[in-house]
Amino acid sequence: MDKALVRQRFRKAGAQYTQQAQVQQQMAKQLWQYAEQFVPAPQRVLEIGCGQGGFTQYLRGWSPLQKIVLNDLYLPREALQALFPDEVEVQYVEGDIETLALPSGIDAVVSAASMQWLVDVPRLLQRLHASLNAGGHVVLSTFGPKQYHEIRQLTGQGLQYYSAQAWQHLLSVEFDVLLVQQEQQCLWFDSPWDVLKHLQQTGVTGAGQWQWNKTRLRTFMAQYVQQYGRGEGDDAVSLTYHPIYLIARKKHG
Repeated sequence: MDKALVRQRFRKAGAQYTQQAQVQQQMAKQLWQYAEQFVPAPQRVLEIGCGQGGFTQYLRGWSPLQKIVLNDLYLPREALQALFPDEVEVQYVEGDIETLALPSGIDAVVSAASMQWLVDVPRLLQRLHASLNAGGHVVLSTFGPKQYHEIRQLTGQGLQYYSAQAWQHLLSVEFDVLLVQQEQQCLWFDSPWDVLKHLQQTGVTGAGQWQWNKTRLRTFMAQYVQQYGRGEGDDAVSLTYHPIYLIARKKHG
């Protein structure tokens, strides 16, 4: 995992991310609906991988929210600073959450569509458990093994995605798991080239070491249409998303 490259890709995607990341926006809304059901209004919140604020914007619904710590490899502060009223203290912590010191006395840790970028999930969960107050919650969305199935099959490149069952097992070590939900969505694009543009504009091309050249690109395009196209001379192809939603509460003792 080249996190410097991941940061560069997301920073370059910028405002295009908001326009292109429709699935992530839907996930943010769904995750917030689950959070409203399971998590009493916390006063001190840490958000990991806040990005452009797609999920951050919903956190205003937790009232009275006193403090929020926003973390990401790259923080677009201008886009984030307008999301909260003056009475909410906002702290910006830019960098890799796996190497940064975590704030203490947190009531809830939230992360929308970013946990898949972690290298050592069990270790971070241990550290989050230590940072949370008694009865504190983790509210997460991420992606499962079917995520970008087409790309992974054709290139052999991609992130390591835990299954919903694996996430439940990881969380259950130090948390009471309250919610595990998953779904699959299939987006259709006019051509494989449009898929690649979509991935670039959502910043997700920071993983893997795939090196493109004309021959590889031509082969990739042809195989994509052949294996994942609609057929009958239509170049439209599918791209699979596999969202997973998780909520857990810190165990007592």
